[in-house]
Amino acid sequence: MSRDRADRRAARRVFPFWVLQGAEYLLLVALADLSLHVGRGGLLVAMGAAYAVLALTADGPLGVVHLCGRRLHAALVVAVSATAALAPIVPVLRPDLEGIIIVEVIAVGMVRLATLTNTATGPRPVSGTGPVVDATAAVVAPPPPAPPSPTSPAAPSAARLAGRAAGSVSAAVARTSAQHRPAAEEQVKRGIRGAGRLAGKWTSTDDRRPTGGD
Repeated sequence: MSRDRADRRAARRVFPFWVLQGAEYLLLVALADLSLHVGRGGLLVAMGAAYAVLALTADGPLGVVHLCGRRLHAALVVAVSATAALAPIVPVLRPDLEGIIIVEVIAVGMVRLATLTNTATGPRPVSGTGPVVDATAAVVAPPPPAPPSPTSPAAPSAARLAGRAAGSVSAAVARTSAQHRPAAEEQVKRGIRGAGRLAGKWTSTDDRRPTGGD
């Protein structure tokens, strides 16, 4: 519960820290000028000088010495404003009526500004956040395709194509042999008959040749 209350209190602090410091520098000039127009305006000058010293020593963008942290600075602003608002009780420090009104209005305004100023020095933590997911992923190139093995589907396809080609060649040779077979057989028969006639001629010639005994 205390954490939620602290978060809501931090969410109400809408002004950046340099706004508070700038207001303190401006009040130094404004209160110094207004002190010239009221009676017994020493309280206005002291009030403006106190704000200027706080702005110079604050650890903020407009600070010079950086002695006080931002939370401490806001607390000191509230303390200085409350002291200035109660100072007219003392007769020696009391300005005239117009001066009292100026002091009270500025004191209330600075207290309100200090409570609405963001005093955090870094980014505001976000409560209730879930786990951080790393969205980066390594890009891996796909591996090259493996050559087809004898057991892969590509091997039977190649074997079928080779078998079909061999069958086509065998069929073509068979058709060619069937077409030219009668002519070849006729040529062979002619050669055999020619050889038989030639052999018959040589035989008849030898039979007709006269012998020496007759």
